[in-house]
Amino acid sequence: MTTALTSPDAQVEVGRAPALELRGVHREHGRGASRVQALRGVDLVVRAGELVAVMGPSGSGKSTLLALAGGLDAPTSGEVLVAGTTLSGQSPRALAALRRRALGYVFQNLNLIPALTAVENVMLPRELDGISARAARREARAALAEVGVADLADRFPDDMSGGQQQRVAIARALVGPRGLVLADEPTGALDSHTGEAVLRVLRARCDAGSAGLLVTHEARHAAWADRVIFLRDGLVVDSTGTPATPESLLGAPAPFPADGARGDATASPAPDGPNPGWDESRGSYEIDESDESEESDEFGESGESGGSRR
Repeated sequence: MTTALTSPDAQVEVGRAPALELRGVHREHGRGASRVQALRGVDLVVRAGELVAVMGPSGSGKSTLLALAGGLDAPTSGEVLVAGTTLSGQSPRALAALRRRALGYVFQNLNLIPALTAVENVMLPRELDGISARAARREARAALAEVGVADLADRFPDDMSGGQQQRVAIARALVGPRGLVLADEPTGALDSHTGEAVLRVLRARCDAGSAGLLVTHEARHAAWADRVIFLRDGLVVDSTGTPATPESLLGAPAPFPADGARGDATASPAPDGPNPGWDESRGSYEIDESDESEESDEFGESGESGGSRR
């Protein structure tokens, strides 16, 4: 089957459903004078092998977008599809099964279970999906080692630092064959060295064929992504970096919306360097971050931040 390359190590099959797709998604909260439009007609496509960063000031809709992508909330209108499956109309049980099998989610408040050890927290979603305890424990230990906390396997969350808890939460999102990883500031409690290691793990997962959606308010973290979209007041106002698509390989012209379609294959980011829009001299994207701060999660559930891509 013909393939389109999005990175030196990842391949996207032509005709394969995107890992994540949002079609004209609106999300409103409240009614009448108190109504708030968190998202207003957002279109977004994230393909296998691609890491997409979402940036924007506080209240721009970043956490709302991630909650919808993970099936933790439902859009007021529009469609959300994961691997070609529409989330609307799915039963709670079906959504839970989809999240266990296809999605890894790093929440801002971590959501570790205090009564379980680190390895038990990480292996839990695999056990719930019917994997044997022995196999789930083996996968969990491998995931903990991947984020550098293998020695914490038998500790309880209360016996760990905030940064250690955060890495355990990331391991839980990465355990098993997750096709889509959603991360809300995944390195927020980590020092720059550890944060870079965590982002390198996420980058490697995407290079190996998974898809990633990373919410961040720091441009140096977005430099790890293939593409960056900018939200403001619930709208996609800008996008930088575009992946290869079948249209680009065939030389057919294509528009440049936030869904990642493109018409010029030469516009793809260099595999080992920052993306278009990245200013090396300043070490940041050309955007105004004066009003950006860590966004609170409207639903009480979300993930974390750190490091610059080499």
